[in-house]
Amino acid sequence: MAVAAAAVVALLVTTVIAVSSAGLGSNQAGSAVIAQQSSPAATTGEHDHDDPQDGATDSTAPGTVQSAQLSLSPDPLPSVAEPTVAAPSAPLPTPTVAIKDSVAIPTAAGSIPVDPTPGFVTITPNGRLAYIAHREAGIVSVLDTTSNSIVAHIKISGGPPFFIAFAPDGKTAYVSIYTKDFSVNLVQLLDIRTSTPLEAIPVGERPYALAVTPDGRQVWVPSHNTGAIDIIDPTTKTVVSTLPVAPNPHWVTFGRDGKVAYIANHESNLLSAYDTATRQLIKEIPVGKSAHSVAVSPDGTEVAVVCFDSNNVYFLDTATNEIKNIVDVGTNPQDVTYTPDGRYVYVANVESDNVSVIDTATKIVTATVPTDSPTSIAFLPDGSRAYVTNLETGTLTMLNTAW
Repeated sequence: MAVAAAAVVALLVTTVIAVSSAGLGSNQAGSAVIAQQSSPAATTGEHDHDDPQDGATDSTAPGTVQSAQLSLSPDPLPSVAEPTVAAPSAPLPTPTVAIKDSVAIPTAAGSIPVDPTPGFVTITPNGRLAYIAHREAGIVSVLDTTSNSIVAHIKISGGPPFFIAFAPDGKTAYVSIYTKDFSVNLVQLLDIRTSTPLEAIPVGERPYALAVTPDGRQVWVPSHNTGAIDIIDPTTKTVVSTLPVAPNPHWVTFGRDGKVAYIANHESNLLSAYDTATRQLIKEIPVGKSAHSVAVSPDGTEVAVVCFDSNNVYFLDTATNEIKNIVDVGTNPQDVTYTPDGRYVYVANVESDNVSVIDTATKIVTATVPTDSPTSIAFLPDGSRAYVTNLETGTLTMLNTAW
């Protein structure tokens, strides 16, 4: 598989200096705009309200593994049907990691060509592998984060893979998949040690960004079209409960201790907080238009939710469940992620082709990084690097995010 490890993205850095105060309302003062020469490309993202996503509609047979030949050539990627080496095993996660100090202005670390339609990326708990969901390509590719090369492909035969979540022990991945006509709606389990598919669990219609509780005992799956959370028991590998929520759940994540689930409800413009033990609603918090994705700060004191159609990020105080700040970002923000040290929030703005960096202390946008149709962002556990999926160009942008 081709690798662009030696590729360097040319950057022109322009600093825009302004003065503003943190608090409710638009706030992009003190922002540095990182310029990059690139050709504009049409973006589709995953936000379509009632329209289904384009994607493969393969049979529901279990997935298969395809591995990729390592290469240092920047040539275009060969077909995923050309495996040449065995898929690697991912060791168990390391118990602890030294987290580096994140920076206000990240720098480009290169671009990695991957397979078409990379919509979502997430990194194993030990930080050694990144798993990428390729929607229309119908595969999950595996990136070695040391060599920054694709080392394996996993065919997802049931339908297009959209989102991936890992069990805390790093042994299992859960992949949400659905077909364009919603005839197939599954969560596919993957064995991380061997990169092989396991069981596929039927869930509600159009499963979105799922999450595993910190203790690993539950998997919460937002079923967009049915307005519910399907809760999977990883031991029995079955849906044990279905929790009705506000329309239409896009994204779920958990507080640091796992006691509270936060759900971004897209069409209802709400952030919902649920008690994970009783599964009772704690509070519904109005946010901007089209709540899309949600993240919890590493210290658990704050929640960030991006609103796709109002182009902003709402920040919630978890002690009071009240909104404390609103920050304007780029056009159609689709994903939000905290740096591991919690000092900054990164936002993927799919339509404006850039990533916003927000200082969590001042709530000021400190940098705007050009990419191309960014849909998701994932950090290494130590915070030294971020990977951004570029849906339309079939690439990952790497960013140096710490000293």
